[in-house]
Amino acid sequence: MPEPVAAGRWVLATLCNIVVLVRSASGSEGMGYAFVFRNGDAQTILAAVSSLRELVIGRDPMDTLTLQSDLRAGANFVGVGGPSMSAIGAIDLAIWDLKAKLLESPVHVVLGSTKTRIPAYASGGSFRKSLDELQHEIEGYLALGFRTVKIKLPPDVKEACLRIVGCRSRLRDEVKIIYDSNQQQTYKTAIEIANCCADNGAYWYEEPLPFWQLASYADIRRTIRCRLALGETFYGEAPFFDAIRAGATDVLMLNLHKVGGVTAWARVAGLAALAGIPLSSHTMPELSAHVMSATPEAEMLEYMKDSQPLYEKPFPIEDGCLIISPDEPGFGLQPSKLVREKLGIESF
Repeated sequence: MPEPVAAGRWVLATLCNIVVLVRSASGSEGMGYAFVFRNGDAQTILAAVSSLRELVIGRDPMDTLTLQSDLRAGANFVGVGGPSMSAIGAIDLAIWDLKAKLLESPVHVVLGSTKTRIPAYASGGSFRKSLDELQHEIEGYLALGFRTVKIKLPPDVKEACLRIVGCRSRLRDEVKIIYDSNQQQTYKTAIEIANCCADNGAYWYEEPLPFWQLASYADIRRTIRCRLALGETFYGEAPFFDAIRAGATDVLMLNLHKVGGVTAWARVAGLAALAGIPLSSHTMPELSAHVMSATPEAEMLEYMKDSQPLYEKPFPIEDGCLIISPDEPGFGLQPSKLVREKLGIESF
């Protein structure tokens, strides 16, 4: 990674991408990926991709609904979550890239949208950085046109509140700030931090508790005055249904490979639209831009540079928006030289 990031109980220094390539009989190709932060985890997902490969070979790439169903059935005996769902998500993304290319359209157009400017927020703010270092990082985001940034909070509640107050005092009023506890708080400390967020105009407060504590999320949400966000570590669609039913969140955050790819994202987007709950993406900005384009309750895309080594030309940023090419088919991305060498392909 460009620099280590302290998030919750982890210091993230290495990013491992599991890249999936699918090729049609006509020679067209599609690419998807999943990511983790440890090589051992990457090998587990890679093994899951390999085990599901036979379910895709010889199939019609237009039949994404049946393919998704068969992939999930294929993972039934090991569990349709974790590594299996990340593998399914990566395969689904590759198939959608191929499908849209065969239709000679961008993915977002196939999904029913022509929107190409996707509002985004800049995500970073390692909690080990000093306030001076944070301010310097954020000024760099503002220079790119971003007006919303996300900052990670330390586990200690007093230190977290000092950081919230310090960040707000150093940034212009028009800059919106998101705070993320990375699931490291207790019920009581989460309320204390959330109240500090509200007092200092936070845009939302993200994942104070472990993701499975939906009843506690719902209780906190009824108590606090700022918005609560949840969902980046949910696998598949069912946890999003449960979170909505429990009234656990104001903003749903979807990770594109963990949810199961484009096919699964579309289901959650429809569910959220019916519930009137906005969606934000979690990482994977270029691919997420296409599904955010076609999401009725889309709020803001999370922008990070982590995926840039995968592509020759990542999407540009303009006035705080990620810009999708309106003309390039599929996801509109060419794999980098490094990826082509690893996959053993000369062109794409």
